[in-house]
Amino acid sequence: MNYIFTYILIITSILVCIPVAADSTDIHENAGTRAMTFLKIGVGAKAIGMGESQVAATDDLYASFWNPAGLTKIQKPQLALMHNEWFAKINHEFLGFALPIGKNTVGASANFLSFGELQGRDQEGNETTLFRPYDLVVALSYARSFSPRLAFGVNAKLLREQIAEDSGRGIAFDLGGLYAFANVPLSLGFNAQHIGPRVQYVEDAFELPFTFRLGTAYKLWNDAAVLTMDFIRPTDNDNSIGIGAAYTIGNILQLRAGYNYKFGGNDLGATSGLRGGFGLTLRKFQIDYALVPLGDLGLTHRFSLLANF
Repeated sequence: MNYIFTYILIITSILVCIPVAADSTDIHENAGTRAMTFLKIGVGAKAIGMGESQVAATDDLYASFWNPAGLTKIQKPQLALMHNEWFAKINHEFLGFALPIGKNTVGASANFLSFGELQGRDQEGNETTLFRPYDLVVALSYARSFSPRLAFGVNAKLLREQIAEDSGRGIAFDLGGLYAFANVPLSLGFNAQHIGPRVQYVEDAFELPFTFRLGTAYKLWNDAAVLTMDFIRPTDNDNSIGIGAAYTIGNILQLRAGYNYKFGGNDLGATSGLRGGFGLTLRKFQIDYALVPLGDLGLTHRFSLLANF
């Protein structure tokens, strides 16, 4: 009973930090003013299927996005692959590798967003050449466990965004922390993402989309079930909250569901906040799938794979 009270207290504390929701007709004053906004797109079907609430629960290589401190949970060398079939023929790919070394974990990953082939046009609307815009992040990760309950992690990222003949380059850093309570199946986490200097595009420079995530996770029934909640505060959009739940059957099948809500209302309608998916553990492999509806844009699918060596 004390465990449940502690969990409720933590959730209440996080909710108190959340400002009152803005009117749904309001547009955030910084909307459209940041560079490299693709940095905010989550990776890993497991996390997506749980409402994108994973800061305090992440325990695999995809922690490099959600909270690099979670990399300390990896017990063996791990390889991660993800494919995201997004809308408008946009494809999102992730590849990463992590190696635990005692209390430390090091990793490297690449995050690639492709927009396919687009038709270029001049100022009068006449067709010019075809071009293939893309976004790319190459990251190096380091995490260290300072005790069985406390860990910190950091990412160093090289950024590139290519649009026809113009491009933007930059660097960014993430800093995450994870704390697990003693004798209580409760953990807290935070992740300060996309910290870095302005990115130069031709003659103008733009700030990065700095985002702060704060989350909690509570495990039930000998870790067979987990409940998660994250508060997300971006600098270029309204705050949002993600909630998720997962249940494991026979150490093989995982069922997941969640909801991600942006204060002031989800832009693509209430159903666009729904998340769901499942996972399969097959010896050294973890296969995950997530389904995300995007209103009139249709359904999107994420597939991810983890391999332990």
